Amino acid sequence: MGLSYLFTKKTVVRAGYGLTFFDQAGITTPFTIPQFPFIQTAAQATLDNKKPAFVLANGPTVQPVDPTPDAGLGQGVFSVDRGLGSGYIQQWNLAVQRELTSSLSAEVAYVGSKATHLGVPDVNLNQLTVEQLALGSPLTKSVPNPFFGELPPSSSIGGPTVSQAQLLKPFPRFTNVSLYRNNVGNSDYHGVQAKLEKRFSRGLTFLFSYTHSKLIDDASSVFDASILTGPIANYPVADSFNRRLEQDVSNGDIPDFFVASWVYDLPIGPGHRFHPSGVVGKFTNGWQISGIVTVESGIPLALTQTTNFNAFAGFGTQRPNCVGDPVPSERTTSAYFDPAAFAIAPQFTLGSCSRNPVRGPAYQDADLAFIKRTMITERFSLDFRTEIFNLTNTPPLNAPNVVFGSAAFGTITSAGDPRVIQLALKLNF
Repeated sequence: MGLSYLFTKKTVVRAGYGLTFFDQAGITTPFTIPQFPFIQTAAQATLDNKKPAFVLANGPTVQPVDPTPDAGLGQGVFSVDRGLGSGYIQQWNLAVQRELTSSLSAEVAYVGSKATHLGVPDVNLNQLTVEQLALGSPLTKSVPNPFFGELPPSSSIGGPTVSQAQLLKPFPRFTNVSLYRNNVGNSDYHGVQAKLEKRFSRGLTFLFSYTHSKLIDDASSVFDASILTGPIANYPVADSFNRRLEQDVSNGDIPDFFVASWVYDLPIGPGHRFHPSGVVGKFTNGWQISGIVTVESGIPLALTQTTNFNAFAGFGTQRPNCVGDPVPSERTTSAYFDPAAFAIAPQFTLGSCSRNPVRGPAYQDADLAFIKRTMITERFSLDFRTEIFNLTNTPPLNAPNVVFGSAAFGTITSAGDPRVIQLALKLNF
């Protein structure tokens, strides 16, 4: 629903509010196969690592486990929270538009949205608590396995001994336990938009737009991970039992975004201009210049460290400790972050860094096009186009290495296309 008030002939204020429901399946796992998550992976291993496990022509002899309550013992399994309903999005906006001249208008708008119950499939319910993790080295000691003989011998926890940590987990007879399409995430967006637009007149049209915004969520990290046909061991959540550690600027947060575009038909005679649709006045030829400029902030980046010392306890990732300002005095492609601002988080602890503590390189691009039209006959015309992409030849740098502890941490080793000039002929009839 929306409200609209007309104050003067040239000023319009509009406000609106909307509520949208969405299917969590369409947000979290748009490309999964229909059988997911009701799938099991059955493996058949060679007995001596010399002879093959089976001949492909004859097929494997291993049999899937019947779907009983014990079907997933010793494996990673999915579960479903039947009490969770569909998520929904609330959106609202307030805009003020002003007509400056007959062809020039300006607009300033506030836009906001809140998404509730976003899908977060990548968490492990079979994880120790932080308090249990603090018990330290006794967690890694081997102890007799009370489930030996009950679990499949092929399972990583099916041997005669297991770690003490395994027996302290909520579901000690399983490895990872994930909630399928666990829609418990949230996001908040607030932005201010400004626009200056000139409709085509006197051979010129342009549009300048700028957005300053902030997007915060606790769910976008899951979209960086592959959603597989079973629970995964390396998921980007620091603590499955503490969603507050995931609340940070979203992976898609771009605080500043500016775009300018224009088309200008050069005068070709007194009171006449070239227009792409054909001849104007008595003149048959003309020039047109158009362009687009884009400038935007870099996107947030998630940091991890080379070794997840807490994987044995069911933690999917371990972030480093933040001990200083990661922005160096001078950023280069060989040192985009200051390594001294981070420290390795030791075993049995969670790193102090937030989910997205740094940002990647900003993006800027300018494209320009020159078009010369020559009329051949009344029906045929020929366009000669010169198009320049990345006019300033500013390399669009790709994201730096974000694995702290690796030799390449903070370095940028790739970039997008340099300046490209394209010439073309186009026949119009």
